[in-house]
Amino acid sequence: MFIEIEDLKPEPLRVHHVFQATEIGFSHEDTALAEPVTADFTLEHKGSDLRIKGTVETAIRFRCCRCNKECDRNIAAGFALSYLPQPEWAGDNAEVELKYEDMDVAFYDGIAFDVNLMVLEQIELAIPMKLVCREDCKGLCYRCGADLNEGSCSCTGETADPRLSALLQFRKKSDK
Repeated sequence: MFIEIEDLKPEPLRVHHVFQATEIGFSHEDTALAEPVTADFTLEHKGSDLRIKGTVETAIRFRCCRCNKECDRNIAAGFALSYLPQPEWAGDNAEVELKYEDMDVAFYDGIAFDVNLMVLEQIELAIPMKLVCREDCKGLCYRCGADLNEGSCSCTGETADPRLSALLQFRKKSDK
């Protein structure tokens, strides 16, 4: 979905759009979209300078990184963004010095604004680095692989891996 800048009227543009999972182009190694993406935002402009404020909501499907169960999680992100037309650089390999205030601004081609790209970026930023089914997930037993959320495993209190004995000795010394 593109918004043509020259077609914008002086008043703010209010947008409510539901993107199907394939429409956004979301491709992530560990997650997939579990439902359509709903975007609600208001676009204000002064010439070709854009200010966008709104929300993005969806659900993602993933495997818990602790217990490996497939789960769904709702994702909601609020945002307030500033976009400017892409400046003319000296060349593709030119180095550009950014000022601190430039860090809050993104750029677009100056002709049309790509809404799909903005929505995709907000979804990516809202996904946690470690996806777990719930905060208190106990994960899997490192010896037998039993799901510790369903109960304790049958492993006995065996000694630690002998390869880690040097670390155990170091910890005992530092505790004294």
